[in-house]
Amino acid sequence: MTSATTVTTALHRLFGDRDPGVIDDLFGPVYRQHSALGVDGLAGVRALLDHLPPGFGYELLRVVADGDLVVTHGLYRGYGPAPVVGFDVWRVRNGRIVEHWDALGPLGGAGPDDRAPVEGPTAPAELEQSDANRALVREWAEVVLRDGAGAAARFVGDASVDHARGGAPVDRPRGADGTPIRYRVVHQVIAEGDLVFTRSEGGDAAPLIVNDLWRVEGGRIVEHWGLVVPVPATLPHDNGAF
Repeated sequence: MTSATTVTTALHRLFGDRDPGVIDDLFGPVYRQHSALGVDGLAGVRALLDHLPPGFGYELLRVVADGDLVVTHGLYRGYGPAPVVGFDVWRVRNGRIVEHWDALGPLGGAGPDDRAPVEGPTAPAELEQSDANRALVREWAEVVLRDGAGAAARFVGDASVDHARGGAPVDRPRGADGTPIRYRVVHQVIAEGDLVFTRSEGGDAAPLIVNDLWRVEGGRIVEHWGLVVPVPATLPHDNGAF
């Protein structure tokens, strides 16, 4: 199996079938957890499965695979009255999932059934452009978003759509108060074709986990999905959120 297939199979068996056998089949034996939702190791995965809430469901929207890292973008149901959106990053080695990061937060639409923040293309295209698009988005994230240098117009297409901002043109991602987020460290840049995911550490007084999924076309960023959540004040392990 490819790394992407390993992850999608694991998610289907874990969240769809609620099959505990998938933990022995596709996880570990060493499993490093960065999420606030579980303790470190396979015990955390087992506890997560055992405590899924009634009515839980997971809808996979997008998959981006780059080497041993796989990003999944999806909707979680059952954690409250409305779906929450999540970005998960999985590390796969020798056909087994060995590390996991995540961020879950409000979908951000006009109502609980508004899917506008996650609409748009779902499958990577132009796979031969992965390296070029990864380099473009890394420069955008590190030079423009982190360092505050460079011109956004050099990176963003004329007709761009930011699903995280109600369809406005792509610009520097903004916090809940509308001010641009200060990016401090770009931890991950994961690319497959025209889709490039960045996971960054940002914020000023309160640290943030900044998740951005960018779509590139013709050497310019033309689409963006995002999720910004606070770094948890405490974690049930010592691995850190990043």
